[in-house]
Amino acid sequence: MDTFKSYYTKSQFITDYMIKRISLEEGDLILEPSAGDGVFIDEMLKNKSDIQIDAYDLNVDAIDVLKIKYTKNSNVNITHGDTLLDLQLDIHVMSNGKYDKIIGNPPYGAWQDQDKRSTLKKKYAGFYVKETYTLFLLRCISLLKINGILSFIIPDTFMNLHRHNNLREYMLLNTKIKEIVLFPSKFFPGIQYGYSKMCIVTLQKTDDKNIALDNDVKIIKNLKKPSDIDNITHERDLTHFSVELLNQRVIFDSIDKAFLIKAGEGVRNLINSSKFTLVDIADCVTGIYTGDNKKYFKVSSINVKNNLSKCPVIEKDEINHNFNNIENIMEGIEGNMHFIPVVKGSSESYIRKNEWFIDWGKEAIIHYKTNKKARFQNSQYYFKKGIALPMVKSSKIRANLIDNQVFDQSIVGVFPKDEKYLNFLLAFFNSEVFNSIINTINPTANNSANYVKKIPIILPKELSHIDELVNQLTDLKKINGKVNNEIQIKLDRIFTELYSDWII
Repeated sequence: MDTFKSYYTKSQFITDYMIKRISLEEGDLILEPSAGDGVFIDEMLKNKSDIQIDAYDLNVDAIDVLKIKYTKNSNVNITHGDTLLDLQLDIHVMSNGKYDKIIGNPPYGAWQDQDKRSTLKKKYAGFYVKETYTLFLLRCISLLKINGILSFIIPDTFMNLHRHNNLREYMLLNTKIKEIVLFPSKFFPGIQYGYSKMCIVTLQKTDDKNIALDNDVKIIKNLKKPSDIDNITHERDLTHFSVELLNQRVIFDSIDKAFLIKAGEGVRNLINSSKFTLVDIADCVTGIYTGDNKKYFKVSSINVKNNLSKCPVIEKDEINHNFNNIENIMEGIEGNMHFIPVVKGSSESYIRKNEWFIDWGKEAIIHYKTNKKARFQNSQYYFKKGIALPMVKSSKIRANLIDNQVFDQSIVGVFPKDEKYLNFLLAFFNSEVFNSIINTINPTANNSANYVKKIPIILPKELSHIDELVNQLTDLKKINGKVNNEIQIKLDRIFTELYSDWII
């Protein structure tokens, strides 16, 4: 377990950019809330000699390094303390801020014991406390003077995730977000996140919400290499990047106050203006969790990707193929043949092979219903017809049928309220249009039912043609195991036409 999650900034391109964006002036009072080994401090002192820097860090080893490094420098005041809880900083917050500039690379994902988490929940009521970087951002905005400037390097998840809704509201009403530069985590030496990108956000505090909401945020993305940041720093040729100005009032009025920048203005307007969404025609839920997958799951062969759970291979005489005809199936199956197919993960389009099996014996059912770790959730949807969407996204989302089976929490189960929508939704979820929309609503690597529910739905005048094409496609896949490209192209064209007013 890592208490600090400190990732030191070792990129000169990043450091130079951030120093320039805070516009240092002689006499500035500056906070470095997670000082590490002093990279930002060194660069600031090179730029301006008559500045005062308060450097905080919770890690005693980092503090020892900083004290040795700046022992003869009266410009740098070093404090071993927790920026999120420090009492002196509380006083500065109550005085409406102290610092002219704040710069930093706050910790992300740092582990906190239950006592500290409880303290943070009380101190930062209404804000998500399990992610440290967002609390640092919130805390440091409150420590800025009016018109003070902050620049942070952080994950980009604050821009869209549900859990950061209140943080976005606070930022949009209390700051002018000047610029956000998005880039792959690999630009930041030693760090690679599978679930999100990194960004540098620069903002200026204001006490006028109308000035804040009238501000346009400059968003720069599609950087290919670390040296691209240098071009942005010195405002050289920006034609190779995507540069968008997005008004803060537009963001504020968006669903969940999310930035929704992934696919551009057309998709963003579609998401924000749609009166008819997936939740109007389908239920979106997650399924069972056994509490011990290694014990209760088995796989069809050693070739099934099974690295995490390391589940055993099932024997043929353990599988019950007649489970749909068993009365009181929700109470479990008697006898040795008590394993049944379960929809887990999602790597195929339209239909899937049964590669995973779950113990559905009577003792197992009791365990699922009573064990503290297990979750027998949304059981009213077990053994129904629906569609499986992967909880973990890939570059192309693949959805497939839940054919009267149990499904587990690794997928979002979508169950049409009227079965006439089943083939329509199955085709839609496998379309390029859907891929674009869901990645705009949530560009991170993980889906959840709450994001899927927001998908705007545009129904065709007739469903019969889509029904016919999907039936042809699934019949062919059952024969040769492949998705017919010609039929898929026809389906993509249908959805592109349906959404043509929005997808640019």
